[in-house]
Amino acid sequence: MTSSSEPEPVQDAPPPANIAEMTELLNRHRAEIDKNFEAVVAMLNAHKERHLKALQIQRRWNYSLTAALLAMVIAGLLVYWRG
Repeated sequence: MTSSSEPEPVQDAPPPANIAEMTELLNRHRAEIDKNFEAVVAMLNAHKERHLKALQIQRRWNYSLTAALLAMVIAGLLVYWRG
């Protein structure tokens, strides 16, 4: 039983007979590696965007909490001095 995230088993193929076949095999291998790197880069970029968006939301939340805390301190001081 295999899952979709596991790599496919390597097929036992006879070794290339000449330089042209070896070059073609290497080119296919390089193309597959490039495709995999592009997929990894796309996932990392998506993760970075989500992380930056979360940081922006957190920063807004922190500013809101700071403003509310300052408003409560000012209100408390006003009540203390008038009371």
